[in-house]
Amino acid sequence: MKKFIDVTIKPLLIVGGIGTALAGANAFFPEFALANVQHIEWVQDYTIFVQHWGIMVCLMGVFMVAAAFIESWRTPIMLYSMIEKAFMVFLVVSNSSASYSDGFYVPATMDAIITVYSVIYFIELSKKNNTVTN
Repeated sequence: MKKFIDVTIKPLLIVGGIGTALAGANAFFPEFALANVQHIEWVQDYTIFVQHWGIMVCLMGVFMVAAAFIESWRTPIMLYSMIEKAFMVFLVVSNSSASYSDGFYVPATMDAIITVYSVIYFIELSKKNNTVTN
């Protein structure tokens, strides 16, 4: 499994990071993004929240891409990303009966894949750390 992680970590962080960074559309074009990406009604009263969420998720994606090239960033970025993405999957699944979750199935699928990959990454990292200390 270590070989798998070694070969796939950079592509996963780059592709997953770019996909994650696309949420930046919510920060800069909130009305368009909500209507055309998430397929939920634009409510102007929530502009600040939508834009704030959009930039936070966009930056998570940017940091994921950076972590593909800066190895010392990988563990903290992957840990934060795994927690954030697992919670997003939980939210979409737990709200799947509500129509407002419909526009989040594609991002939640990507987040689920990255979450599972991250769990494997941390298992392998733990094995590596145990080998070094023993």
